[in-house]
Amino acid sequence: MRGKKSRFIKIVLTIMFLYLLLFTCACLYITYKTGTEPKTLILCVFAFCGVEGGLSAWIKTTKEKKKDNVELKDTGPR
Repeated sequence: MRGKKSRFIKIVLTIMFLYLLLFTCACLYITYKTGTEPKTLILCVFAFCGVEGGLSAWIKTTKEKKKDNVELKDTGPR
């Protein structure tokens, strides 16, 4: 079960990275053609993806800490 959740997060983060790469290329093209950049759109997209990535990392580290604590309790002295 844990493997599927871990894979899902990796897939989501990979898709998000590819989206940001394509978004950056599209913004560069738009800036080149029009001479203006969509500052608000860029800020919002990168802010959303930054928060999403940060929350994913926080969830993963929290789960790892809980897993380590459970393993330490299971292997403790009896």
